Amino acid sequence: MNVCDGGTVQPNITSIHFSNPNPSTFTIISCKDSQGNTMPGWPAIDPVVPAAQNGVNGSKTVYLSVATISGNTYTYIPNPVCPNNTAPKIVVS
Repeated sequence: MNVCDGGTVQPNITSIHFSNPNPSTFTIISCKDSQGNTMPGWPAIDPVVPAAQNGVNGSKTVYLSVATISGNTYTYIPNPVCPNNTAPKIVVS
């Protein structure tokens, strides 16, 4: 999924792939549900999605220590703020 757009992932997976078409590197500093709970299995070290270079999107696969659970939505915060100035979401369905 595009790091600045978010998207939908399937339940029962243990990795989420992010792509980055932007010229800036993004660090994902938070990934929480509406109650403020961190996504189960989210890594303790903030994932870094590299910038695009030479026309090739940057990419990062984030590995989860716990499989995703259907029906949950998590908002994450890229740093710096994405150009669209909207906090993206991961929807598990």
